Amino acid sequence: MAELSTLLQFYMSMPPVTRAYTTACVLTTLAVQLELVSPFQLYFNPNLIFQKFQIWRLVTTFLFHGPLGFSFMFNIIFTYRHCAMLEEGTFRSRTADFCYMFLIGASLMCIMGFP
Repeated sequence: MAELSTLLQFYMSMPPVTRAYTTACVLTTLAVQLELVSPFQLYFNPNLIFQKFQIWRLVTTFLFHGPLGFSFMFNIIFTYRHCAMLEEGTFRSRTADFCYMFLIGASLMCIMGFP
């Protein structure tokens, strides 16, 4: 029981945007692992985005980190550490600016993905 409360304390001590993004990544990967969603429904495909209006692909492409395993854990730890360092350092007390940086970065990556 003590381990659960320690884990919950760690989770709640995470910066808010980092906590939300990391949680979304883990839940998306679990949904794929449990076969609730196919990874083919998540990847970035400009034809499906514009012809079939599957707009969610603009977001889900940044949430799925592959199947559960060592690589997934490494990616989640890397994501957590770097997002938390940015949010607690460079963007301290500027959550909206951190979200804006995320949005601009994601937008630029999607634009570069079209060609």
